[in-house]
Amino acid sequence: FLSFDADEACQFLTGVTCEKNPLLLRELNLSERELGDTRVNQIAALLQDKHCKLNTLL
Repeated sequence: FLSFDADEACQFLTGVTCEKNPLLLRELNLSERELGDTRVNQIAALLQDKHCKLNTLL
């Protein structure tokens, strides 16, 4: 289990794409993180990627 703050999580998600590591991330819990519009847009764009295998986003 890895623990990231919101900035680290978004940097991780956008820096290590699902295309490069399709099995890397299956679940992401950001429920206790404060996300701004930019971060939400970054995550939304990543989820649109056909290679993204993320099953659960909280």
